[in-house]
Amino acid sequence: MEKQDDLTLLKPRSYRRVLSAGFRLYTSHFRRLFKASWQMALLYSLACGALGTLTAIKIPELSLALQQQLTAMQGVMLETLREYMFTLIGILALSILSLATLALASAPILSKMKEHKDTGAITTPPHWLTASPHLMGRSLKGVFLTVLVMLIPIAIFALFLLLAELMSQGFIVRHIVTTIVAMCVWLIISVLFYLPLYHVLMKYVMEAPCGYWHTLGHHYSTGLRHWGLLFLVFFISGMFVLFVTLVVTLPSQILNFANQQAYSGQLMGDALGMPSYIVPLTFVTTVLCSFIQFYVSQVTLAHNYYVYGSIEAREQEKKSLETTDKE
Repeated sequence: MEKQDDLTLLKPRSYRRVLSAGFRLYTSHFRRLFKASWQMALLYSLACGALGTLTAIKIPELSLALQQQLTAMQGVMLETLREYMFTLIGILALSILSLATLALASAPILSKMKEHKDTGAITTPPHWLTASPHLMGRSLKGVFLTVLVMLIPIAIFALFLLLAELMSQGFIVRHIVTTIVAMCVWLIISVLFYLPLYHVLMKYVMEAPCGYWHTLGHHYSTGLRHWGLLFLVFFISGMFVLFVTLVVTLPSQILNFANQQAYSGQLMGDALGMPSYIVPLTFVTTVLCSFIQFYVSQVTLAHNYYVYGSIEAREQEKKSLETTDKE
């Protein structure tokens, strides 16, 4: 395959050109990317199917049981609380599994993008598992460490609320509006500072020799200098992915809503009214929606690839100019 100069990675681009190049690379090579990743994407969708089914079916059922016991007995049975706790643990475990399979499913696509970076082309994969175990491991490690870094601001805010509550009992209840506003402002500030982490993650995956923490320490500031480019690209790309995802996942959302309404009606004395096959129907629908949603979300990965290339090209130009000035 001949190289496409307009899709060359290391090239300074505006946010519009980054978005255009990402869309063109992803759509023009979609069949190859799909062939390289569909098995791992299926694992991701199965994990999401289990998570979605458990959330849509079990949580409303247990919530109904809790409300009925509170109404009838002014208390809750220990067995119901135990089942609710185990369900929440199961949801947490499936959420972690979904995140892990998402990282692993993205690895074959990242592998093809790394091939594009090295050769300027994306070839048809000779077999189904084309991503190297090393790259899959780096993708998994990079995603989890990035999520861990993202949780730090949330943990700091939670610790602040805990200390405030310990120092003055009832502080959160007395200042509930202030607490909510402060939480929203803190989350917005945190999200803004999350953006350079996407550059760090892509650089970590694409450039194998360095460890994650070394990459974070040396290149977070680089992403911060190009914050405007990151913001514009991810805002537009994120809005597009969000809109398409809402459309794609509409069937599973409708099933989820219908199930919640059915259990709410049962609390008011109505019949449950849900078919006996609701569990397999919810699972299959969620799996199919999640499978399509995965490939919709990978558009953002293609955009991040070209953001990384644009930043790297600009940094190389900057170093070249500094070297010239010194001479």
